[in-house]
Amino acid sequence: MKKNHSCYWRRYLKHIALTLLFYPLSALGAQGHISIKGQSITIMQAIQLIEKNSDYTFFYNAADLENKQRKDINCNGSIDEILNEVFKDSGISYIVKNKEVILNVQKTNSTQQKKKRIVTGTILDAVDDSPIIGANITIKGDKNTGTISDIDGNFSLAIPDNKTILVVTYIGYKTREVPVEDLGNIKIVLEGDDHTLNEVVVVGSGTQKKVSVTGAITSIKGASLKLPSSTLSNSFAGKLAGVIAKTNSGEPGSGAEFYIRGIGTFGGRATPLILLDDVEISSGDLNYVPAENIESFSILKDASATAIYGSRGANGVMIVTTKGGEYNSKTSINVTAENSFNYLDKFPEFVDGATYMDMYNKAALARNPSASPKYSATDMERTASGVNRYLYPDVNWQDVLFKNMSMRQRANVNISGGGSKVKYYMSLDVSHDSGLLNTEKAYSWNNNINIMNYTFQNNIAYKLTPTTTIKMNMNAQIRQKKSPNVSSEDLFKQILTTTPIEFPVTYPSQDDRIMYGNNIISGNTLYTNPYAKMMTTFAETNENTLNTVIKIDQDLDFITKGLKVNAFVNFKTWSSSSFNRSIAPYYYRVKSGSYDETDLANTDYELELLNSDGSDYISQSAIGKSSDQTFELQFNLNYARQFGLHNVGAMLLYKQREYRSDVLPNRNQGLSGRLTYDYGQRYLFEFNFGYNGTERLAKEDRFGFFPAVSLGWVISNEAFFEPMKNVVDNLKIRGSYGLVGSDDLATAGGSYYLYIDKITNNDLSYLKWTSGQNMDYQLGGPQMAYYAMSGLGWEKVKKLDIGVDFTLFRNWTFTFDYFYDKRYDIFMNREAWPQSLAYHIAKPWSNIGKMDNKGVEFSINYANNFSKDLSVSLQANFTYNKNKMVYVDEPEYPTIWKSETGKPYSRLTGYIAKGLFKSQEEIDNSPAQNLGSTPKVGDIKYRDLNGDGIIDSDDQTMISKYGSTPRLQYGFGGTLNYKKFDLGIFFSGSALRSIMTNGIDPFQEGIAVGNRNVLKYIADNYWSEEKQNWDATYPRLGLLATDVANNTVNSSYWLRNGSFLRLKNVEIGYKIPYGRIFVSAANLFTFSPFDLWDPELSSWNSYPMQKTVNVGIQLQF
Repeated sequence: MKKNHSCYWRRYLKHIALTLLFYPLSALGAQGHISIKGQSITIMQAIQLIEKNSDYTFFYNAADLENKQRKDINCNGSIDEILNEVFKDSGISYIVKNKEVILNVQKTNSTQQKKKRIVTGTILDAVDDSPIIGANITIKGDKNTGTISDIDGNFSLAIPDNKTILVVTYIGYKTREVPVEDLGNIKIVLEGDDHTLNEVVVVGSGTQKKVSVTGAITSIKGASLKLPSSTLSNSFAGKLAGVIAKTNSGEPGSGAEFYIRGIGTFGGRATPLILLDDVEISSGDLNYVPAENIESFSILKDASATAIYGSRGANGVMIVTTKGGEYNSKTSINVTAENSFNYLDKFPEFVDGATYMDMYNKAALARNPSASPKYSATDMERTASGVNRYLYPDVNWQDVLFKNMSMRQRANVNISGGGSKVKYYMSLDVSHDSGLLNTEKAYSWNNNINIMNYTFQNNIAYKLTPTTTIKMNMNAQIRQKKSPNVSSEDLFKQILTTTPIEFPVTYPSQDDRIMYGNNIISGNTLYTNPYAKMMTTFAETNENTLNTVIKIDQDLDFITKGLKVNAFVNFKTWSSSSFNRSIAPYYYRVKSGSYDETDLANTDYELELLNSDGSDYISQSAIGKSSDQTFELQFNLNYARQFGLHNVGAMLLYKQREYRSDVLPNRNQGLSGRLTYDYGQRYLFEFNFGYNGTERLAKEDRFGFFPAVSLGWVISNEAFFEPMKNVVDNLKIRGSYGLVGSDDLATAGGSYYLYIDKITNNDLSYLKWTSGQNMDYQLGGPQMAYYAMSGLGWEKVKKLDIGVDFTLFRNWTFTFDYFYDKRYDIFMNREAWPQSLAYHIAKPWSNIGKMDNKGVEFSINYANNFSKDLSVSLQANFTYNKNKMVYVDEPEYPTIWKSETGKPYSRLTGYIAKGLFKSQEEIDNSPAQNLGSTPKVGDIKYRDLNGDGIIDSDDQTMISKYGSTPRLQYGFGGTLNYKKFDLGIFFSGSALRSIMTNGIDPFQEGIAVGNRNVLKYIADNYWSEEKQNWDATYPRLGLLATDVANNTVNSSYWLRNGSFLRLKNVEIGYKIPYGRIFVSAANLFTFSPFDLWDPELSSWNSYPMQKTVNVGIQLQF
C-alpha cells in the first residue's frame, strides 16, 4: 500500500514538473493587482494569461505580435506597471479604457523608408463628435503600415506621398476611405453601422444614437423610398411603420394623402408637420424631393419626440435630412437616367351601344309595363354592326379619352465631396410626366397633361475655424403643368353622363373646322361632349419654390467641454402664375330625314348647327398670380458630456416663424428644451418641453406649455443578461407620456384671428328686415360670419406610448409600439345652439370637442451577409389605429344612432338594407319608404330603426365603422444581392376600409337632364322579373331619377370591402463598370375582393392608377 501511495505522488509531481516545463509562466491575477513571473515567453502568451487571470480584455491584431522577441518577465503591481514591463522596448504602445486594453504596434517596412511626411488627424463619432478611441488607421494597399487613435481620438502616421488613401475601421462603424492629398490635420467622422446600436437617428433638432432613443421614432434611408412615381409620398404606404397613406388619384403630380398614426382630430389640421433640413415645408414641396437627395427620413410619433415642436407637433413630425457630402473625401459624381412606361390599369367598363339600347327599353318597362320600346331591334342591329357611325354611333368614351400608355422621363445628377474645410452636395433632378389623355394638337396647344419639374439642391458647409462652421442648404423647385382647363375627375365623370349612342365624337371636318357631335336634351340644353371639353380648353400653371437655409455651428469647448450653439435663418418663397385658353366649339347633329335609310353605308347626310355661341377664335384669360413667403429664425444651445458611465445632454431652442400670403402675416414663436440622461447605456431618461405662442388667440391665451417625459431600460446591457446575448443581442423597453398642442384650428367663418369679429359683408343694407305698424319701415345691417370668443385656447392631446425594441441573432430587429392619444379642446362650431337664437350663419365656436385615437404598430427587419457574393435583407411593417369621437357638439337627435359622439371619425352613414322587396304584399306590410320614389318589387328594403312605421332620415345610422381611410396598413418585402445581380420586391396593403358604389346609377332622366351611361357590371347583374335574382348587384331598373330615388340613397346595399394587397414595386439590377442598369415595375398586381375599379382610389371617376415598367441606368464616377 505504501509503495503504491509513493508511486501516486511521484506521478503527480511528474505532471507538475511537465506543466512547469511547457508553461514557464505563473501568474496570479486579482482586482487591481497582478503578479507575473516567467522565462523566455512571448508577448502573446503574456497577454493570454493576463486575460485569463484578470478582468482585462485586449484588442490587437495577432499578426502584429508575430516575430516579437521573447523575454523574461518577473514583476507584480498594477495593470500599468505590468504592461510597461511586458511591452518595454517592443515598439508597442497601449491605451487602457475601463477594462479594455488597446494595443498600437508601430510598424516599419520599406514603404516607411520612403515617407515624405507625417499626417495627423482625429477620429470622431458622427452623432456627438466624441473621440473614437482605438480606431485602426492603415494605408490602402499596405496593411503593414498603420496606427490606432489615442484616448483623444488623435493619430499620426507616416505616409509615402499625397496620393495615399487612409482606411479607417472600428467595430460597430462603417469603414471610411480618406484621401490625404494636401490636407494637414484631418478630421474623420465615422458613422455607425446601420445594423448596430450605433446607428444615428434624427430626432427633434438633433441626433441621437439608436440605443439611447426613448421616443417612438421610425427612421429609414432615402433610397428605401425610391419608386418609379412622379411624387415621393406615393411610396409611403407600408414602408413606414406608423404612417397611414392612401392614393386618391393616379394623375401625374398628385401625391398621397398621409397621416401619422391615422387621423387624430376632427377640428383643424390632421396632417403631420414636415421639416426639410429643419425647415417647415408643405407636402407638395416634399413630393418633388428626389429620393437620391435624402440622407435620412425620420418619423416622430409620440409626445417625447414631438413635444419640442410644441404647437406644430400634435399630429406627428416628418424630418427629412438631405445629403451634405463628407469632409476629406474624393469628388463623387452620380448620374441616374430612367424612362417609365405607364399603362392604364383598372377603370370601370361601360356597355356598348346595342346593350345600352336594350337596357334602356328594359328600364322603361320595369316601371311602366305598357311603355313602348324606344329602340327597335333594327336600331340595335345597325348600332352593333357599325354600318354608319355618324347615323348610328357606338362610342366607347374610355377609348376616346384615354391612351393605353404614357411615358415619364427622369434624370438626376449629383456631385458630392469635400476637403479639410469644406464639404458639398449638389443635385439637379429633371422629370417630365405626360398623362393618359388622348389629345392631339388641334389648336395652338397640346393639352394632354404634361408636367416639367426641375429640382435643384445645393448643400455646402465651410469651416471658418476648427470650431466654427457655416452651412447653406438651398432647395429650388421649378414646375410647369399643362392640361385641359377641366379637372380629370370632372372629365371622367362625363363618361357616365354621356351615352354611347346619342352622338358621334366628331363629324368629318369642314373648312378646317372641327365638327363636334352633340344632341339636344330639351329646349336649348345640350348634352356634354367629353372630348370637346377636353380638346377646347387649355390651362398652364407655373410654380417656383425657393427654400434657403443659412446655418452656423459653433463649438463652445472653451467655456465647457461638450457645449455647442447653432443658429439658422430661413427664407422660403413660393409663387404661382396661371392662365387658360379656350375656344367655343361648334356642335352639330344629323338633320332628321336628310339621309337614305335604305343605303346607310353610302348615304349622304346633312348636319345642323345646334349652338350659336361657337367661335373660330381663341379666347385667353388674364394671368392669375399668387404667392407666399415664410421667414424662420432658430437659435439652439446644445450640451453633451460623458462622466464615466453618466451621459448627460441638454438642449434649449428658440424659434420664430412668420408666414405671409395676405396683407397680415401669421406668426408664432416658441421656446423648447430637452434634457437627456443615461447611465451606462442602461437606464435612460428624457424630458422635453415646448412653450409656444400664437397670434390666433387673445394675448392672455396665446402661450401654452407642452411637457413630455420618457424612460427607457436597455435590459440587454445588464450583467444578468449576458448568458442570453447569443440569442437576444439587444432588448430595450421604453415608454413616454406628454402633452402636445396645436394652434392650427379650424378657420371659424373664415376668421384666422379668433379673438376678432369676422364680417363677411359690411354693406349696411345687406341683411334687410321690415317692421313698423304698416310694415313700411326697413332697416339693414352687415353680415357676421364669426363672433369673437374669449377664453379660447389650444387644441391639446395627451399622448401615451409604450414600446419594445429587440434584436435576435444579430440579424433580426423588431420594434413594437402601443399608443393612446386623448385629444381635447377641439375647436368646433356649437351646433347644439338652435338657429332660433338669431346667430344666422355665425353660430358660436368653442374648445369643446374630444377625440381618442389608439393603436399598435410594429416593424421587422432582417439583414445578413452570407458571403461576399450573397446578402439578403427583409422588412415588414404593420400599423393599426382606431379613433373615436368622444364628444361632438351636435343637436339633440330623437334617436341615439344619429349622434356622432362615440363613433369613429372615418365611417359611412346611411340606411340598413334588408335585401330586395320580393312581393307587393311585403311592400304593403313594411314601413312606408318616403325616399323620393314608390317602391316596387326588386327595389331595396330598409330597416325601420325607430319603429315609427316610416323610413326617413331618422333611420339613418352608421353602416360601416370603416371609411375610405384604412385602419390597417402593412407592407413587406426584401432585397437579394448575388454577385453583380440584385433583386428587390415590395408589397403594400390596406385593410379595414370600405367603398360605396352608389351614385353611378344608369339613365336618371330628369328635367333638362340627359340620360346616363350604363356600367357593364350593372348590365351583367341587375334584378328583373324574368331572372328573379334576389342577390343581384343592382336593384330594379328605372329611367327617371324619380323612379329609383329609393334605391340611390346611401345604404348598406352599396357597401363593399375596400381591402387590397398590391405588388407595389419589383426591381432587378445588374452592376456594370462604373454603375448599374436596372428594370423595375410598379403596381403590377392587385389582389382585392373589390373588382369594379382600383380599390385604392377615392372614387370611380378618379384619374386611374397605372401599371408602370421602368428602365434605367445609374453611373458613378
